Amino acid sequence: MNTLINHELYYNVSLYYNVGKWDKGSGRKSSLQLNRKKIKYIMLGGFVIVAIVVLSVFIPRAGLTVEIIERSDAMHSVKTISIKVNNNSPQEIKDVMVQFGENGKLHSFGNIGAFGAIFITPDTDELNFDRVIVSANAGNIETIKFR
Repeated sequence: MNTLINHELYYNVSLYYNVGKWDKGSGRKSSLQLNRKKIKYIMLGGFVIVAIVVLSVFIPRAGLTVEIIERSDAMHSVKTISIKVNNNSPQEIKDVMVQFGENGKLHSFGNIGAFGAIFITPDTDELNFDRVIVSANAGNIETIKFR
């Protein structure tokens, strides 16, 4: 809306002319400006929520983790045990050694790349283990998972 300026001249003659500026005297902002602010804050809040969720999932699982996966047939006649060793860090883990039980023999599996994993199935004579001991980087990293 353009602003019209009214000048009262002598003899009750009025002169109106357009100054060409937008009217800002109403004190109200357009709904488009308010919506832009709301959208900006909603997007910023969304990014913050996504960052919190990603960090809360990634940070507790960083490093060397071990999962014991036990599956049995419907009739409970066949039972399989698998061990999943995860490297959830951006560095490669070297010289991975796995031991089933306190007195089991050591198995060497080489290196696990960044964010990599390996699956291991124990030998038939090692199926009755109570824990899995995984060590890497010449013993600097060690994880024990109880069954």
